[in-house]
Amino acid sequence: MKKNQLFYTGIILLFFSAAIFNACSKGGGTTTPADPCTGVKVVVSLNSTAADAGLSNGSIAATATGGSGFTFSLNNGTFQASGTFNNLAAGKYTITAKNINGCTASASSTVVAKVATCAGQTPGPLFTAVKAILTTNCAVTDCHNGAQSPNYTVDCTIVDYADLIKLRAVDQAGTADQMPQPPRPALMQADRDKINAWITAGKHITD
Repeated sequence: MKKNQLFYTGIILLFFSAAIFNACSKGGGTTTPADPCTGVKVVVSLNSTAADAGLSNGSIAATATGGSGFTFSLNNGTFQASGTFNNLAAGKYTITAKNINGCTASASSTVVAKVATCAGQTPGPLFTAVKAILTTNCAVTDCHNGAQSPNYTVDCTIVDYADLIKLRAVDQAGTADQMPQPPRPALMQADRDKINAWITAGKHITD
């Protein structure tokens, strides 16, 4: 009986050992957790406000899609809950947005310096031609007509953003960054030539 008891006891221990081994094997702990950012596309949108000449009073407001609980960082600085960054001097800045799962994306925007000599001046023919182009193609509903910064219905704002207008409308024509934004076509060459003529003349409101 003792031998039989030992035999059956051994069988029972072997059974439980196998069961425990199988349970541990199934639990594993070696499976790599799924990446929460797989298939997630974070998109950052920026609106900048110009700074007065020689002052650090410009700003950038950032929003993001592709998740929730976003925080924002300016030029790789500390993340904050607000997407608005104030007291900025003229210059180019990069904003990074991070959602609650740690998924990130970045976008860059330029804070320009206002041209102090613009106010009260009579617009010249080269400037007037450029404003007409912007009014038709860029200062349209929900885009640069007051709903989105910069507001190209304001004469001095056009002067302030002259270099950016040339970059987006002329230099980047035919790219994803052009103005007007795709899928709209790039400006006709004749319109790009008018912008270049105004820039070459000095990009003043009186030109």
